[in-house]
Amino acid sequence: MATFDFNPFLSPTRPLVMAHRGDQTVSPENSLLALKNASLLEIDFIETDIRITKDKELILFHDETLDRTTNASGPLINFTLGELEEGVDLGYRFTLDNGKTFPCRGKNWRVVTLRQAFEVFPEMRFNLDIKNAEPEVPQLLVDLITEFKREDNVLVGSFHHNQIAKFRNLLPNAPTAASPKEVKNFIFRHKVRINRFFKTKYYALQVPIQYDGTRIVSKNFVTDAHSRNIAVHVWTINDRPSMEWLIRLGVDGIFTDDPWLLLETLQEKKLI
Repeated sequence: MATFDFNPFLSPTRPLVMAHRGDQTVSPENSLLALKNASLLEIDFIETDIRITKDKELILFHDETLDRTTNASGPLINFTLGELEEGVDLGYRFTLDNGKTFPCRGKNWRVVTLRQAFEVFPEMRFNLDIKNAEPEVPQLLVDLITEFKREDNVLVGSFHHNQIAKFRNLLPNAPTAASPKEVKNFIFRHKVRINRFFKTKYYALQVPIQYDGTRIVSKNFVTDAHSRNIAVHVWTINDRPSMEWLIRLGVDGIFTDDPWLLLETLQEKKLI
């Protein structure tokens, strides 16, 4: 069974609304505008990504390189925070009409540090995904979480198992999500019906509906997780039929680029 008695990421009445990189419907992902827009809605979490700069600062940024979303190019880790703040336009490639216009260019949208996010949104809950494999990142993250006393309103995950394992050792009282390795182990044990014999160190399984052609999320999968006191959060869902299906399934959280749509769907079902 799970190693924790109370799991705040289990949602008994409706899925948690988890805004993927903020509200991307009208603002560049991981920008301060996207975070602010999301915070004004009745969302439960902002999901965002943690990367490290050349001078060891943690910022909110998804990609390894700057090319897809900014006016700059190259690996982000080659830039200092000062260089990113001075010359990198976070809204440069944001468009709502397939590239006909770029309404956020030149609006002074710069990268957001995790420190800044904690300062500007003291009450907001964050789902933080460690993107880098650099060994110093878990300690830097722990330092900020403890400085701002955010142990109770963050959920930390990573695609790098070693990073999440190190984070747990450094800050065992902060909740974490399963790594891909742990997800695979849970799925295998689910299929052979032996999950009840294993303890877990994570609060949530954060998974897509399917991966590599194989369906992951099902009623039995959710039931098995709940019997272990583990939440199921599903990413990244941007269409109403999938949202409605997941609500019926009883999942505990839905990551979405369009929190407006998810909130509207929940409202129509009188769940909020």
